[in-house]
Amino acid sequence: MNPLDNIWQVALALVVIVGVVLALGYLAKRFQLAKPGGSGALRVVDSTFLGPKERLVLVQVGDQHVLIGMNPQCITKLAQYEAGESFAMTLDRVSEKSA
Repeated sequence: MNPLDNIWQVALALVVIVGVVLALGYLAKRFQLAKPGGSGALRVVDSTFLGPKERLVLVQVGDQHVLIGMNPQCITKLAQYEAGESFAMTLDRVSEKSA
C-alpha cells in the first residue's frame, strides 16, 4: 500500500471529524441544547456587542424584559418593561422621566 494513500485517508478522516464537531456545536447553539441551569424561566432574547468587552443583552424573565449592560467590571440593569410593550415605547417612557 502506498504511504501517500494513508496520509490522504487520515486527512479525510480529520476533516470529517472536525466537520461533525462544528455541526454539533452549531446545532447546540441554534437549539440551545446546552442550557446551564435549564429551568426555562430565563431566556436571552437578543444581544449586541458595543465594544470589545461591552455588550447589551435583552433578557426575558417570565413576562418581563430586562435590558442589561455588561462589561468586565459590572452588570447594570438599564431598563425593564412588560413583554407586550415595545422597546420604542419603553425608550419614550424612560426619556420622559429623565426630562
